[in-house]
Amino acid sequence: MTKTFEAGQHIFEEGSIGAEAYLIRSGRAAVWREQDGEKVHLAVKCEGEIIGEMSLLDNAECSASVTAETQVEVDVITREDMEKMLAEAPETLSLVVHQLMESLRTSNDLLLMYSSRIAG
Repeated sequence: MTKTFEAGQHIFEEGSIGAEAYLIRSGRAAVWREQDGEKVHLAVKCEGEIIGEMSLLDNAECSASVTAETQVEVDVITREDMEKMLAEAPETLSLVVHQLMESLRTSNDLLLMYSSRIAG
């Protein structure tokens, strides 16, 4: 299944529970978080990259918001799709993926703390 998001449209928001991840087929999306009422830019995601995977992998809230910078066309990856992929992967790989998600969430939090200290 595919979806299209128009420029300026929120794809998902920080704090929400992700039900889908997206493989970007075309377009560009901004990844950002809000800190002390200000928008902190984290990354830009483009064709061939995946967004929303962290929430599907660890069943936690989305750690950032994503907004379409241009029209973005995506392939939808559902929670069922992700669970099936992980179930078919070797157990060690599944553990590595979950550990990477935990490390990435910690890194994102530290980066946000550090960037807010520099700005302040």
